[in-house]
Amino acid sequence: MQQVCLLTVVSLFVTSAQCKTPGLQTRITDRALEYATEVALDILSKQVTGQQIPDQHGQSGDVKFDITGMNVKQFTKPSSRVSLIQNVGLSWSTSGTGLAIHGDFKYKYRKGIIKISDHGSFDLKANGINFQVKIEIGMDGTGRPTMKAVGCSSNVGSADIKFHGGAAWIYNLFSGQLEDKLKDMVGGGNGLLCKQLNTLIDVNGMKSLQKLPVTVQIAKRFLLDYRFLSKPSFQTKFMETYHKGEVYWNAVPVDAPFAAPPLLKSSDTSRMMYIWLSDYVFNTMSYNALKYNQLQYNVTNKDLPSGVLNTTCPQSTCIGKIIKAIGTKFPNTTVMLYMKSTSMPNMTAQNGSTVVNASGDIVFFAQQPGGKYTYFLTLSATMSTTISLMIANEKVFAKVLKLPISVTVKDSKIPVSPEGLNFIVKGIVSVFVEPKLNELGAAGFPLPVINSVHFTNTQLTVAKDTLLIATDLKYSG
Repeated sequence: MQQVCLLTVVSLFVTSAQCKTPGLQTRITDRALEYATEVALDILSKQVTGQQIPDQHGQSGDVKFDITGMNVKQFTKPSSRVSLIQNVGLSWSTSGTGLAIHGDFKYKYRKGIIKISDHGSFDLKANGINFQVKIEIGMDGTGRPTMKAVGCSSNVGSADIKFHGGAAWIYNLFSGQLEDKLKDMVGGGNGLLCKQLNTLIDVNGMKSLQKLPVTVQIAKRFLLDYRFLSKPSFQTKFMETYHKGEVYWNAVPVDAPFAAPPLLKSSDTSRMMYIWLSDYVFNTMSYNALKYNQLQYNVTNKDLPSGVLNTTCPQSTCIGKIIKAIGTKFPNTTVMLYMKSTSMPNMTAQNGSTVVNASGDIVFFAQQPGGKYTYFLTLSATMSTTISLMIANEKVFAKVLKLPISVTVKDSKIPVSPEGLNFIVKGIVSVFVEPKLNELGAAGFPLPVINSVHFTNTQLTVAKDTLLIATDLKYSG
């Protein structure tokens, strides 16, 4: 059976109040749950329609009857309501459900020497059906959410049965008992509807939860951890959840030596879902990237416009022409730049702006015959990159807006003029660094959403240490 939207929306994010500051927090509002129940009822209708009902046998006075081949022909959607129960989960109730059931019957009437038997078909219409079920939401020992149906109840307001074929006066002898029997089969805690609801929640709902990504691999080296810190928190208008929101080195998942900062406070409930994403998520990735030597790269001519790192060139735009000491000391060869971060790049979100501050060394080598390299220069570089963020396809994407880079000479075996430093910044470093950063930003940062749920009418707010995503949802199951 398809995933039930109600369960899907609930299973997006499930946790609650905790002692550790989360890297990611969510809020699912009553608007989301109302939308979810509508889709859930559509799916429940498809599940119930065509459902086979077990054969029934009985006796009323002098009549013995057998009811066989019963199945549900029609399911009328009820009105529906979901309420949140503090420290428990959800209560889902409906009223006004209708069912149409078709089946076959046969009977034997015996009184004294009179014996009558016949068979035919019947149509039952059951109306005013109500049901209510609680959904307990919790968390297992691995940080995954759990859900369980509790205390399902259902009752049938009225039932009307029409027989086709046979003697009408005999039907009257057992029709009342048959109506009661069929009402009990549909309603009650063990009836048709409650069995279907329990299956949807306990079986299909848990399958949906298993598809929720609580850990995501990034570039095969990092592990994004969206596991839950504790059970859900339920308020009158929404449920809130809290996630670890940390990026580990995949081979050695150890917590970073700093904590997540407090997230922005907000009381808004006008959208279906809110996601608070701390800059802690990105900074823990930076921490591990530096720790495990991922922030270093050898820049050669293949990474830049043709010939820029040549020491000898007919044109005036190669490094050997701009910094003449390089061309004189190392003629007819190429230069390699070893770029490495010397401190953890730090992302700061504040007042509508997102800035990444980074520093590092740029070490210059001249290639020698036999594949050897000769060192001749080290520059210290700092940059404060302003980036724009956007949400698409349930990911966070980034693009460089400004990339000011400043360099100073840290160590040198040759003289370097200010013009030479300017060329290195604008003609080499910026030309290489900005496309690389945009390439990383275009890959997108995944949010913990299963494939069947999509964002619509999405708004992104950048505040202190927080990216706040406010969005409505669309289910495409």
